[in-house]
Amino acid sequence: MNRLLTATILATAPLLFAVSASAFTEFDTGVIGGNPSSSLIGVHVTTADVGDSFDIDWLVDSSVLGTSDQLSATGTYTVSSFSTTKIILDVTLENTTLLSSTLTNADILSTGFGVSPDATATLLTAGGVFDSIGSGNGPQQTFPGGFKEIDVCVFAQGCSGGSVNSGLHAGDMDSFSIELAGDFSSGEVDLLYFPIKFQTNIGSFEPGGFQGAVPEPTSALLFGVGALVVGFRSRRR
Repeated sequence: MNRLLTATILATAPLLFAVSASAFTEFDTGVIGGNPSSSLIGVHVTTADVGDSFDIDWLVDSSVLGTSDQLSATGTYTVSSFSTTKIILDVTLENTTLLSSTLTNADILSTGFGVSPDATATLLTAGGVFDSIGSGNGPQQTFPGGFKEIDVCVFAQGCSGGSVNSGLHAGDMDSFSIELAGDFSSGEVDLLYFPIKFQTNIGSFEPGGFQGAVPEPTSALLFGVGALVVGFRSRRR
Protein backbone atom coordinates (compact mmCIF):
# COMPACT_ATOMS: atom_id res chain seq x y z
CA MET A 1 0.00 0.00 0.00
CA ASN A 2 1.49 3.36 -0.97
CA ARG A 3 2.24 5.94 1.70
CA LEU A 4 -0.27 8.52 0.44
CA LEU A 5 -3.16 6.02 0.60
CA THR A 6 -2.05 4.84 4.06
CA ALA A 7 -1.90 8.40 5.35
CA THR A 8 -5.34 9.18 3.93
CA ILE A 9 -6.90 6.14 5.64
CA LEU A 10 -5.27 6.96 8.97
CA ALA A 11 -6.40 10.59 8.75
CA THR A 12 -10.03 9.76 7.97
CA ALA A 13 -10.42 6.80 10.35
CA PRO A 14 -11.29 8.93 13.41
CA LEU A 15 -13.93 10.78 11.41
CA LEU A 16 -15.47 7.53 10.15
CA PHE A 17 -15.57 6.14 13.67
CA ALA A 18 -17.18 9.32 15.02
CA VAL A 19 -19.95 9.16 12.43
CA SER A 20 -20.79 5.51 13.14
CA ALA A 21 -20.45 5.70 16.94
CA SER A 22 -23.96 7.03 17.55
CA ALA A 23 -27.11 5.97 15.73
CA PHE A 24 -29.82 8.19 17.27
CA THR A 25 -32.31 9.01 14.51
CA GLU A 26 -35.43 11.11 14.93
CA PHE A 27 -38.36 10.22 12.67
CA ASP A 28 -41.98 11.24 12.19
CA THR A 29 -44.22 8.38 13.31
CA GLY A 30 -47.06 9.49 11.04
CA VAL A 31 -49.30 9.81 14.12
CA ILE A 32 -51.04 13.05 15.12
CA GLY A 33 -51.87 13.40 18.80
CA GLY A 34 -51.63 15.31 22.05
CA ASN A 35 -53.26 18.41 23.47
CA PRO A 36 -52.40 20.62 21.63
CA SER A 37 -52.06 18.13 18.75
CA SER A 38 -48.90 17.80 16.68
CA SER A 39 -47.02 15.28 14.57
CA LEU A 40 -45.55 12.78 17.02
CA ILE A 41 -41.93 11.74 16.73
CA GLY A 42 -39.89 8.67 17.55
CA VAL A 43 -36.22 8.22 18.35
CA HIS A 44 -34.33 5.20 17.00
CA VAL A 45 -31.82 3.79 19.49
CA THR A 46 -29.21 1.07 18.89
CA THR A 47 -26.48 -0.69 20.83
CA ALA A 48 -24.04 1.87 19.39
CA ASP A 49 -25.71 4.53 21.54
CA VAL A 50 -24.67 3.16 24.95
CA GLY A 51 -23.19 6.04 26.92
CA ASP A 52 -24.79 8.67 24.67
CA SER A 53 -27.75 10.98 25.31
CA PHE A 54 -30.52 12.65 23.36
CA ASP A 55 -32.81 15.52 24.35
CA ILE A 56 -36.58 15.82 24.06
CA ASP A 57 -38.32 19.20 24.38
CA TRP A 58 -41.94 20.14 25.07
CA LEU A 59 -43.67 23.44 24.37
CA VAL A 60 -47.20 24.83 24.69
CA ASP A 61 -47.03 28.33 23.29
CA SER A 62 -48.94 31.49 24.06
CA SER A 63 -51.40 31.05 21.19
CA VAL A 64 -52.70 27.89 22.87
CA LEU A 65 -52.69 29.27 26.41
CA GLY A 66 -54.40 32.51 25.39
CA THR A 67 -51.90 34.53 27.41
CA SER A 68 -48.38 35.85 26.84
CA ASP A 69 -46.99 32.82 28.71
CA GLN A 70 -45.80 29.43 27.51
CA LEU A 71 -45.21 26.00 29.05
CA SER A 72 -41.87 24.33 28.41
CA ALA A 73 -39.74 21.42 29.57
CA THR A 74 -36.62 19.51 28.53
CA GLY A 75 -35.71 15.87 29.09
CA THR A 76 -32.29 14.27 28.67
CA TYR A 77 -32.27 10.50 28.04
CA THR A 78 -28.99 8.63 28.46
CA VAL A 79 -28.64 5.03 27.29
CA SER A 80 -26.80 3.47 30.22
CA SER A 81 -26.87 -0.13 28.91
CA PHE A 82 -28.38 -2.13 26.05
CA SER A 83 -28.54 -5.95 25.98
CA THR A 84 -30.70 -8.45 24.09
CA THR A 85 -33.32 -8.36 26.87
CA LYS A 86 -32.81 -5.13 28.85
CA ILE A 87 -32.19 -1.44 28.27
CA ILE A 88 -31.46 1.06 31.02
CA LEU A 89 -32.25 4.74 30.50
CA ASP A 90 -31.17 7.50 32.87
CA VAL A 91 -33.58 10.43 32.56
CA THR A 92 -33.32 14.02 33.76
CA LEU A 93 -36.45 16.13 33.38
CA GLU A 94 -36.48 19.91 33.85
CA ASN A 95 -39.59 22.10 33.98
CA THR A 96 -38.33 25.24 32.26
CA THR A 97 -41.66 27.11 32.44
CA LEU A 98 -41.50 30.70 33.69
CA LEU A 99 -44.37 31.73 35.96
CA SER A 100 -46.08 35.12 35.78
CA SER A 101 -48.94 37.04 37.32
CA THR A 102 -51.27 35.12 34.96
CA LEU A 103 -49.60 31.70 34.98
CA THR A 104 -49.21 31.20 38.71
CA ASN A 105 -48.54 27.45 38.72
CA ALA A 106 -47.48 24.98 36.04
CA ASP A 107 -46.49 21.53 37.27
CA ILE A 108 -45.54 18.37 35.37
CA LEU A 109 -47.50 15.41 36.77
CA SER A 110 -46.50 12.56 34.45
CA THR A 111 -44.54 11.70 31.33
CA GLY A 112 -43.66 8.62 29.34
CA PHE A 113 -43.14 7.05 25.92
CA GLY A 114 -44.08 4.10 23.76
CA VAL A 115 -41.60 1.34 22.91
CA SER A 116 -41.29 -0.76 19.76
CA PRO A 117 -40.83 -3.67 20.12
CA ASP A 118 -43.12 -3.72 23.18
CA ALA A 119 -41.47 -3.57 26.58
CA THR A 120 -42.31 -3.51 30.26
CA ALA A 121 -40.72 -0.94 32.54
CA THR A 122 -39.29 -0.94 36.05
CA LEU A 123 -38.14 2.11 37.98
CA LEU A 124 -34.58 1.29 39.04
CA THR A 125 -33.94 4.62 40.74
CA ALA A 126 -36.87 6.80 41.80
CA GLY A 127 -36.78 10.55 41.50
CA GLY A 128 -37.69 13.01 44.19
CA VAL A 129 -40.98 13.70 42.35
CA PHE A 130 -41.34 10.86 39.85
CA ASP A 131 -41.26 7.82 42.11
CA SER A 132 -43.77 5.47 40.41
CA ILE A 133 -43.97 3.77 37.03
CA GLY A 134 -46.41 1.77 34.94
CA SER A 135 -47.80 1.52 31.43
CA GLY A 136 -50.57 3.71 30.07
CA ASN A 137 -54.15 3.36 31.30
CA GLY A 138 -56.47 0.57 30.12
CA PRO A 139 -56.12 -2.02 27.35
CA GLN A 140 -54.94 0.58 24.82
CA GLN A 141 -52.37 1.98 27.25
CA THR A 142 -53.69 5.53 26.97
CA PHE A 143 -52.13 8.70 28.33
CA PRO A 144 -53.98 12.02 28.87
CA GLY A 145 -54.22 13.97 25.63
CA GLY A 146 -55.33 11.01 23.52
CA PHE A 147 -52.03 9.12 23.33
CA LYS A 148 -52.18 5.33 22.91
CA GLU A 149 -49.71 2.43 23.17
CA ILE A 150 -47.69 4.05 25.93
CA ASP A 151 -45.44 1.37 27.43
CA VAL A 152 -43.82 3.62 30.02
CA CYS A 153 -45.53 6.19 32.24
CA VAL A 154 -43.59 7.79 35.10
CA PHE A 155 -45.57 9.76 37.66
CA ALA A 156 -45.94 11.02 41.22
CA GLN A 157 -49.57 10.03 41.90
CA GLY A 158 -50.95 8.45 38.73
CA CYS A 159 -50.45 8.35 34.98
CA SER A 160 -53.60 10.47 34.52
CA GLY A 161 -52.35 13.16 36.90
CA GLY A 162 -53.16 14.03 40.50
CA SER A 163 -52.67 16.91 42.88
CA VAL A 164 -50.81 19.80 41.31
CA ASN A 165 -48.79 20.10 44.52
CA SER A 166 -47.25 16.67 43.89
CA GLY A 167 -45.84 17.55 40.45
CA LEU A 168 -42.53 18.91 39.21
CA HIS A 169 -42.79 22.65 39.83
CA ALA A 170 -41.74 25.32 37.35
CA GLY A 171 -37.98 25.82 37.52
CA ASP A 172 -37.33 22.42 39.17
CA MET A 173 -35.51 19.31 37.94
CA ASP A 174 -35.80 15.59 38.70
CA SER A 175 -33.80 12.50 37.71
CA PHE A 176 -34.67 8.79 37.63
CA SER A 177 -33.57 5.54 35.96
CA ILE A 178 -35.78 3.18 33.96
CA GLU A 179 -35.16 -0.46 33.03
CA LEU A 180 -36.94 -1.71 29.91
CA ALA A 181 -37.43 -5.47 29.53
CA GLY A 182 -38.26 -6.99 26.15
CA ASP A 183 -36.88 -8.68 23.07
CA PHE A 184 -34.10 -6.39 21.90
CA SER A 185 -32.10 -9.08 20.11
CA SER A 186 -32.14 -6.97 16.93
CA GLY A 187 -29.93 -4.43 18.69
CA GLU A 188 -32.35 -1.58 18.01
CA VAL A 189 -35.50 -0.06 19.52
CA ASP A 190 -37.82 2.86 18.83
CA LEU A 191 -38.94 5.19 21.64
CA LEU A 192 -42.17 6.93 20.63
CA TYR A 193 -44.38 9.98 21.14
CA PHE A 194 -42.97 11.24 24.51
CA PRO A 195 -46.20 12.60 26.06
CA ILE A 196 -46.06 14.87 29.09
CA LYS A 197 -48.80 16.30 31.31
CA PHE A 198 -48.77 19.90 32.50
CA GLN A 199 -51.30 20.94 35.15
CA THR A 200 -51.72 24.71 35.49
CA ASN A 201 -54.07 27.25 36.98
CA ILE A 202 -55.45 27.87 33.47
CA GLY A 203 -55.95 24.22 32.48
CA SER A 204 -54.27 20.91 31.65
CA PHE A 205 -52.11 20.39 28.57
CA GLU A 206 -50.53 17.20 27.23
CA PRO A 207 -48.17 17.87 24.30
CA GLY A 208 -45.95 15.33 22.57
CA GLY A 209 -42.20 15.76 22.60
CA PHE A 210 -40.02 17.06 19.79
CA GLN A 211 -36.38 17.67 18.92
CA GLY A 212 -35.08 20.86 17.34
CA ALA A 213 -37.63 23.19 15.72
CA VAL A 214 -41.17 23.29 17.11
CA PRO A 215 -43.32 20.85 15.06
CA GLU A 216 -46.01 22.25 12.75
CA PRO A 217 -48.84 19.71 12.54
CA THR A 218 -50.54 21.49 9.63
CA SER A 219 -47.49 21.16 7.39
CA ALA A 220 -48.24 18.74 4.56
CA LEU A 221 -44.55 18.58 3.74
CA LEU A 222 -43.61 17.46 7.25
CA PHE A 223 -46.30 14.81 7.27
CA GLY A 224 -45.25 13.58 3.83
CA VAL A 225 -41.62 13.26 4.84
CA GLY A 226 -42.69 11.41 7.99
CA ALA A 227 -44.76 8.96 5.94
CA LEU A 228 -41.80 8.29 3.66
CA VAL A 229 -39.52 7.66 6.64
CA VAL A 230 -42.00 5.29 8.28
CA GLY A 231 -42.49 3.48 4.97
CA PHE A 232 -38.74 3.11 4.47
CA ARG A 233 -38.24 1.79 7.98
CA SER A 234 -41.07 -0.72 7.53
CA ARG A 235 -39.58 -2.01 4.29
CA ARG A 236 -36.15 -2.28 5.86
CA ARG A 237 -37.53 -4.41 8.68
